[in-house]
Amino acid sequence: MNSALLRIPRHWIVWTVVLFALTFVLGFAAKAVPALRLAGLDDGINRAHSPFADGVALVLDELDRPVVVAGILVVVFVVLLFVRGWKAALGACAVTGLGWITTLVVKTIVAQPRPTTGGLVHTLHVSPATLSYPSGHVVFATALVTALVMVCRGPVSRAVVVVLGVVFVVVVAWSRLYLGVHFPTDVVGGVLNGVAGVLLFAGLWNLAAARVFAERREPARVTV
Repeated sequence: MNSALLRIPRHWIVWTVVLFALTFVLGFAAKAVPALRLAGLDDGINRAHSPFADGVALVLDELDRPVVVAGILVVVFVVLLFVRGWKAALGACAVTGLGWITTLVVKTIVAQPRPTTGGLVHTLHVSPATLSYPSGHVVFATALVTALVMVCRGPVSRAVVVVLGVVFVVVVAWSRLYLGVHFPTDVVGGVLNGVAGVLLFAGLWNLAAARVFAERREPARVTV
């Protein structure tokens, strides 16, 4: 098997279309029907505040800054360089970054305004920038975890990454609701968008890698 290829579903195009379709359907539905946003949930989460929770939420708030994303991807590349080789490392980082960027397209098309933070009991984040749906932080977290799963070789390592990854995504999603800068539908849409974006670019990566990094076979030697 080509060492540059990522593990993706056979019908990755179908899954990509379905997941992006679900992302847009959820976004437009929540925008059209305010009750679907479950706006009171983030208020309830915000009430259970503590100094430790404040610190975690504010640290994770930096997660979608380009310089932070670049730094994380550099660390991931270096680790995967020794574990899986530079081709797989490059592929995982590329599809993570490109998958994350797709959130800009979804945000622009859906154009869901942010929830107001003025009514929060414990305000930490004032006037958050950009649009609300989906959560770019959750998109990045999901994209990173999905890409890491795609480079895992064995079932044990894959299971470990999935478990730790789910915890990471859930904590990031919690932090966005805790700060009151997203609706619950924003974080669900972020998960859908993150997986869809990585699947799209992982499929394209494999198509390109199959040609660019085609492993050469040595000609068979004839013995006399």
